[in-house]
Amino acid sequence: MEIVLRSSSSSKRRLLPSVRPLLCVAGLSLLGAAPSLAIDCAQVVRVIDAQSQPVPNAVVSQVGGESAATDEQGEVCWSESWQGTVLVSADGWAAATANITASAAALTVELVPAFGEELVVSATGSAQRLKDLPVHIEAIGRDEIFASAARTLAEAVEYTPGLRIESNCANCNTSQLRLLGLEGPYSQIVVDGQPTVSSLALVYGLEQIPARMLDGIEVLKGSGSAIYGASSIAGTVNLLPHQADHPHIDLELESNSIEGSQSGRGGAARALFDWGTGDGRRSASLYGQRDDVPAVDVDGDGFSEVTDRQLTAFGSRGSLLVLGDSGQLVGDANWTDAERRGGDLVNFDRPPDETLLTEAISTETRAASVRWLHRTSAATDYRLALSWVDIERDSYYGAGFDPNAFGLSEGTTYVLSAQVDHGHDRGTISAGVQADRDELFDEQLGYSRITEQLNESWSLYAQEDRKIGRRMSLLYGARLDDHSAISGQIVSPRAALLFSPRSDLTLRAAYGHGFRPPAVFDEDLHIELVGGGVARVVRPSPDLVEESSRSALLSAEWRPTLGRRGSGAFELALFDTRLDDLFFNREVDDPRTPELELLRVNLDGADVRGMEASATLRFGSVLQVDAGFVAQRARFDSPEPDFGSRNFWRTPESYGNASVRWSATSRIEVFAGALYTGSMDAPHFAGFIAEDRLERTSPFLTFDLNARWSVPLGGERELSIVMGAKNLTNDYQEDLDRGPERDSSYVYGPRFPRQWFLSTGLRF
Repeated sequence: MEIVLRSSSSSKRRLLPSVRPLLCVAGLSLLGAAPSLAIDCAQVVRVIDAQSQPVPNAVVSQVGGESAATDEQGEVCWSESWQGTVLVSADGWAAATANITASAAALTVELVPAFGEELVVSATGSAQRLKDLPVHIEAIGRDEIFASAARTLAEAVEYTPGLRIESNCANCNTSQLRLLGLEGPYSQIVVDGQPTVSSLALVYGLEQIPARMLDGIEVLKGSGSAIYGASSIAGTVNLLPHQADHPHIDLELESNSIEGSQSGRGGAARALFDWGTGDGRRSASLYGQRDDVPAVDVDGDGFSEVTDRQLTAFGSRGSLLVLGDSGQLVGDANWTDAERRGGDLVNFDRPPDETLLTEAISTETRAASVRWLHRTSAATDYRLALSWVDIERDSYYGAGFDPNAFGLSEGTTYVLSAQVDHGHDRGTISAGVQADRDELFDEQLGYSRITEQLNESWSLYAQEDRKIGRRMSLLYGARLDDHSAISGQIVSPRAALLFSPRSDLTLRAAYGHGFRPPAVFDEDLHIELVGGGVARVVRPSPDLVEESSRSALLSAEWRPTLGRRGSGAFELALFDTRLDDLFFNREVDDPRTPELELLRVNLDGADVRGMEASATLRFGSVLQVDAGFVAQRARFDSPEPDFGSRNFWRTPESYGNASVRWSATSRIEVFAGALYTGSMDAPHFAGFIAEDRLERTSPFLTFDLNARWSVPLGGERELSIVMGAKNLTNDYQEDLDRGPERDSSYVYGPRFPRQWFLSTGLRF
């Protein structure tokens, strides 16, 4: 007996918590080699396309049972007969489900090409198809993270359309993430929906989160969802931690070299130990990682442009299904130790206070969380989560052999949240509460700065994801936030609308309110050096009030089918953000102190407007092309007080990226990428130059290229070799400041000069 099923891209499923672990199984199975069929198969599942051609590397999951990937003939062999529901998914194809009986010898599933079938959780907290969501989300899978050879979170997201990663300091290479034309503090980084990445963690955090320990990343653009914090004005980046599916071990060694007048060699070692039962009821994982980035002097002046970095990270995660698979308990524990130092390379081996210029930072982070998800009925579930993060950071920001430039920072963050979801025939209603406590102590005695801050906040939110007819859905809700730095509560309404006049055309609109409290932000905790010993230190004005925002996002997406195996998505989006009582760091020098002081004040306001265009092409699992381009304009209502300009600083008027993943054979995969950064206005402060001035920067275009070769060793055992280059053309800033009196913040464009790398991995 053989059952034939054709997939349908229009069927919408609400995935309950007991099914969610299977999604992790499906995603991770794509990474392994497809198993060869045994001679005696009790049941065979064949996956084909519309032309009856096999679809390799499709994941076939027994809902409540095992999962496996199809071989080159598009087949999976089961040694024992099974009865139940089968879920079939593959990159670039619409997902399909089928029922099979124990007496059936074979099941044939036909897939049709489709885009938007990826399941994401960032809009409502529950898994939904990407194309069914009213909000704008970019999904980055684990296979994409591996394909780009990303080592950290910063590298993992830099090929996301509409997103940009920039470096802000030549001495320590602190970086930030930009969305919709807005700088880092306007976006929120969360882990499994929990906002545990504090201000202190964000200072260098983008390069302290190992990318390989994530199953995926979801980038929600705009403020259309009410479940995220009031500061998520430009968007939210949701990190999905790795969850094990079955027993295996991954080991990897990497060597790399970064070019410059004083080149350096670095390397990495990573290990992942996974254990899990085939039914997804129990799993555990343990990982370790060591990354070394060498200090590099690009222009030959004896001072580094690339910071020396050592990252050591360990972590574990466990998951358990209980109560008849209706409840899931998940626990995480992580520890990282990150060392970075840049500046004077001639005296690099000496203590930092015996150098002409040094920024040295040592950060230890400990984190733990526990999450409980429970489906109480077919329509209702709830979740509880408790997270804790503790950070200790020793620092030195000094020049001219300064013995007083040492500092200490400590921060502890607690987050407790609860959410209830209730499904009805038209959609889902969600309501939740979140309480945050963020303790911060920062001591920089050499610059007369001692900061003790306790921020406590609680939030209530409610939203409904409602289907209106066959072609329209509405996500609407509001947040009520109470923050200790603000008098009274603030209500932030948010809404997003989806309209599909045709099955391949989707129109979206989102609108939301938000605010930033007058608290210490991550950039305040980094002291910039300029002029051979003068530091720029940010202090808040006594009459500083919260900054408020209103943002809107309109988009149109067309998803055509391209031939037998191809699908695409072409999207054009317009964004508009209004900022009132805008935060601005104004230069206010106190002649009685050695440092140059910046005072955070409120300006009247600003507008950030622009256009984002993106395109994605997929041809089965063989070829994937992604590209994005942003044109924008960010303007103050009136000229800023330092240079008299109305343009935002360090905000390019255009930027973009493009990437290609090509599976040349079943064992060889090639990745090519390009990053473009347009011209911008960048402040350049006196030190190396005679007087302050606002510079107009040059545009940049860089290329990355790598190839992965997989060698089967029998069964699931596999050897992989990856080699490639980043910034292949070595396009880098030419007007760098030189010497100990340089302006450390006058950096723009590519974050690294050309670097080569070679890695070897083993799975068994």
